[in-house]
Amino acid sequence: MSASPDAATTYRPLGARVVAVAAGASLVAIMAALWAAMAPDVRAQFTVLQTVTLLLFLAGVLVVLLGIARTQVRADVTGILIRNGFRQRQLDWSEAVTISLPRGAPWAVIDTADGSVVAVMALQSADGSRARGAVAELRRRIDAHEAPDPHGDLNG
Repeated sequence: MSASPDAATTYRPLGARVVAVAAGASLVAIMAALWAAMAPDVRAQFTVLQTVTLLLFLAGVLVVLLGIARTQVRADVTGILIRNGFRQRQLDWSEAVTISLPRGAPWAVIDTADGSVVAVMALQSADGSRARGAVAELRRRIDAHEAPDPHGDLNG
């Protein structure tokens, strides 16, 4: 069933979110287990700077994984909001020409009226038919918002 052109719909990658959450949880668990497994005299040899460095490394990796997990595309009455990691781009419906998921490409792309291409990392090839269905639905919505030809029908 197709969403109406004005219904708000949000798409998120499944595989990337699962990997990001699993990797983040695993990394925290492994680092905590390694710290707990160290003998107290070995832990005491760590300087404050070394401990802070390890914690900053952990935080940096978790921030990258968070960026992957928060990737999404939202379509509503105002247009399409694309969030790739920590960057966002809002497209009005009139700016979006089409969306495609090219064979072999990692994610979908939106061609815009100004000739630029916008990556849509929320719709990833790795998600298979789920992503292809979302691309088809967004394409229908883009087509539904297409501006009428100002010159009218030239064939009739």
